[in-house]
Amino acid sequence: MSEGAASKITPTSNPFPFTHHSLFVPPHHPLKVLTFPPPPPGPNVDQSPLFHHPQLPPPPGLLHVLMSAEKCQELVWGTKISQLESSASESSSGLSMSSPGLPLAQLSPTLPPPLPLTPTWEMLQETTARLLFMAVRWVRCLAPFQTLSKNDQLLLLQESWKELFLLHLAQWSVPWDLSAVLDCNQARERLPNDVHTATEIKTIQEIMCRFRQISPDGSECGCMKAIILFTPETSGLCDVQPVEMLQDQAQCILGDYVRMRYPRQPTRFGRLLLLVPSLRAIRSMTVELLFFKETIGEIPITQLLGDMYYMEKCATGTQ
Repeated sequence: MSEGAASKITPTSNPFPFTHHSLFVPPHHPLKVLTFPPPPPGPNVDQSPLFHHPQLPPPPGLLHVLMSAEKCQELVWGTKISQLESSASESSSGLSMSSPGLPLAQLSPTLPPPLPLTPTWEMLQETTARLLFMAVRWVRCLAPFQTLSKNDQLLLLQESWKELFLLHLAQWSVPWDLSAVLDCNQARERLPNDVHTATEIKTIQEIMCRFRQISPDGSECGCMKAIILFTPETSGLCDVQPVEMLQDQAQCILGDYVRMRYPRQPTRFGRLLLLVPSLRAIRSMTVELLFFKETIGEIPITQLLGDMYYMEKCATGTQ
């Protein structure tokens, strides 16, 4: 090509209408939205698991077990003692008792508490024998207690029977005034005439008075009995750990219950716990001579407790 022809080629005369920028840009085409038909309906599939395990209710807690035992005792005690109190109230200058056989905490809050009734010595002896049976039956109603070995069950009962009995006496004789009957001639004749025994009698009277002032309800009484029964310091136990765990659990339940039920009584929990060492300060011999000498005679109380406990096991059909 000659220089003259080359000079005639100008950019405007380019036969290919493309620039260097348009060489790598693809032409624009709008994308089509691809739609797929819905899948055909499949068979109905059960979403429930192949093996269905029903939800079982949780096992009852210790407080529920204790309250069940307390409710059972209310029914037994209400029928056993009502005849004694009704006959005594008729002969006590027109003194009437409301809700016989129930502690003050179970009475209606709209009614004033009944006046104290002074029982006779014969009434006290018959009542204490039944209270001992009730204490053994209360122990038999505790399912956690039955999980312990037979040896530990009997040892714990023999170790705590005195405290359990005195606590039952304080709980179920609230409408009674025991100070006079504990100072009567029949009581003095059955006890040694020494300072230690006199101090123990005074301690029993103070326990009854303090119990009347605090007026524990059924839940508190049940927890206190459990604290007394499950004593890990009992010598000869085969397995101390479950006993200690049950005592700690009963004490925690009592503390939580008192704080929730009686928020305006911050010292109530401590006052309840202080009853336990007072109960343990009394010798078993003193309780035995004072309350059971006429009913059991010379039979050792430990032997009687074993017979009563296993008799209750046969009556309930347990092993």
